[in-house]
Amino acid sequence: MTRLGIGLRSTTRRIALGVAATAAAAVLVAPLALATPESDAADAIGAAWTAAGGSGSIVGSQDGDVYEVGEGYGQKFTDGKIFFTPDTGAHLIAGAILDKYESLGGPADSDLGFPTIDEVPGLVGPDSRVSTFSASDKPAVFWTPETGAWAVRGAINAGWDKLGGSAGALGVPVEDERYDGDAVSQKFTGGELTWNLATKSFTSVPAELAEGLAGLEVPSDPITLMNLAWRASGGLGGPLGARQGPPSVIGDNGAAQGYAGGKVFYSPQTGAHAVTGAILSKYESEGGPTGDLGYPVGTESDGGVPNGRTSSFSAPDMPVIFWTPDTGAIVVRGAINAAWAELGGATGTLGVPTGAQSVSGDEVTQNFSGGEISWNQATGKFRTSPADLASTLSGLELPDAVAQAPTGPTSGDTAGKRGWSSWWLLLIPLVLLLGSLAAWSLRKSAVADPDTDDGFFAVGADDDPWPGARPDSGPDSAFNWSAPADVAGFDNDEDAIDTAPTRIPTEAELEGFDATEQFGAVEAWEDDVPVDSGRHSTFGSDSASSMWQLDLDEVGWPRHRRAAPEPPEWSVEAAEASVASVELIAVETDAERPATEPWRPAIHLPLADPYQAPEGYWIKGNTHSGLYYTPDSGLYDNTLPEVWFASEELAQANGFLKAPE
Repeated sequence: MTRLGIGLRSTTRRIALGVAATAAAAVLVAPLALATPESDAADAIGAAWTAAGGSGSIVGSQDGDVYEVGEGYGQKFTDGKIFFTPDTGAHLIAGAILDKYESLGGPADSDLGFPTIDEVPGLVGPDSRVSTFSASDKPAVFWTPETGAWAVRGAINAGWDKLGGSAGALGVPVEDERYDGDAVSQKFTGGELTWNLATKSFTSVPAELAEGLAGLEVPSDPITLMNLAWRASGGLGGPLGARQGPPSVIGDNGAAQGYAGGKVFYSPQTGAHAVTGAILSKYESEGGPTGDLGYPVGTESDGGVPNGRTSSFSAPDMPVIFWTPDTGAIVVRGAINAAWAELGGATGTLGVPTGAQSVSGDEVTQNFSGGEISWNQATGKFRTSPADLASTLSGLELPDAVAQAPTGPTSGDTAGKRGWSSWWLLLIPLVLLLGSLAAWSLRKSAVADPDTDDGFFAVGADDDPWPGARPDSGPDSAFNWSAPADVAGFDNDEDAIDTAPTRIPTEAELEGFDATEQFGAVEAWEDDVPVDSGRHSTFGSDSASSMWQLDLDEVGWPRHRRAAPEPPEWSVEAAEASVASVELIAVETDAERPATEPWRPAIHLPLADPYQAPEGYWIKGNTHSGLYYTPDSGLYDNTLPEVWFASEELAQANGFLKAPE
């Protein structure tokens, strides 16, 4: 018999009052306990749908539940969707505009963001439709039955709006934007508009339209320009692919955005340009934008030879990285790069680079598929192979920045090999010895202090709610619940873990224990350490508290746990003082528990087959909806449980409501 069982038997009258108080409190706070980001989104989406006409709106009837997408939420309807974020609100989108939006990646994978208005008629008439979106350049998707749906954004959108939008001289868009070097263009029913990123000016067809756009401020923030570089490289279907995480800051005014297939780098001086594949790997091995190559200054382009690719960078000597499948990615820079370009580059006599620059005394040399170039830094003269190429370079003038450019391997394998020395091998035994000593020291300290716990939530002897010495043998309580292996501290087998809401003493602890002598009449008490368990908290706690107590003051976005603060020292007086705020997890039933029946944890996590009920646990709980399902429910078989309860009473005691039949 456990201490909890003893306490419940000896205080039946007080527990009955506690159950009544807890039930009354649960009725009052249940709406707060179930308030979650999902429920807030569902409320906002439902309100927007109702305000738009419900089933008679452009999106039709509901066709599914609210789901998380990107940085917000969405819900599917028979004829469209409604998307929501706290910043943009909930907005309806349907038909061809929804199709276009999702073809570009939608709220999760496009650079459009979330809708900022409900889809509405455009300026040209009731048959046209338009939606605007939350990206920094305030893009729009415009549709007419004759032209279809097209996105208009960035500088083109600013110019189009200045000229009157769809009701102005340009009319409505008839295609997506096109890219040609520094120029971005888009055609409309009334003409064409082009924005040049280098000259920062508009041109148009007819030409007079651009005259009214002189001096117009256009979106030029880093996010807008990096998004433009991504679209110019092919967007979601291009070599960069889907966005990976938020943008990062580089130095004082630089930035980078990662993608599945590469990165886009930005600086105010160079703009935003994409680098991918092996060229990106080489660039970052040379220090990336903080190295001596600088930022990319143009789009990665065809190298002029089969399968060749090249990127140029902003360092004063105008270096390039050239790649072919056979040679790999190689840096060509300084005087060698100037001479190579003079001789025709990759399509000239020398062909493509085949090795990094090397230095011997004053001479810098680089090999190419058709020969080599050497440059003497002291004399400023070139030597080539074939030798007759040198005469072509005799009059080549080199700016000081080119002549003084870094030479030789700046990183990579060559530098590492040149600096190798076998004396490093002597350090290996020393490192192994130090590692062994450190491991022995840690093991010794662990034996000396059995209460030390280096887990995610360390709990010492003073935290034990059951005073008294620990047994000499027997397992410690384990509350390090299983979670994905990439989260430190969560690597246990959840099916082998005691998940009871109260710490269960071992048989060794119970020997000779007299609950009445040590505690008197025991009442259930409030945990000393608050449990940060909400509908969105990551599972896991090493404390001996209930996993499913609701911290109503901290219901919020999903978050990883943090170590709990050190609790105050426990005493019987403190426990009795906290009876006023009882939260009772164990539920007394009419039937007395047989003395031989082992104590069962209140809840159980899903097994490897999540639909298989653990033995003795038949009630399915869904933490997102806050509902529980019994075997006689019509929804029981199709409900994926996130937790199993031993009884309906335990589910209700933990704040769950019974699902409708």
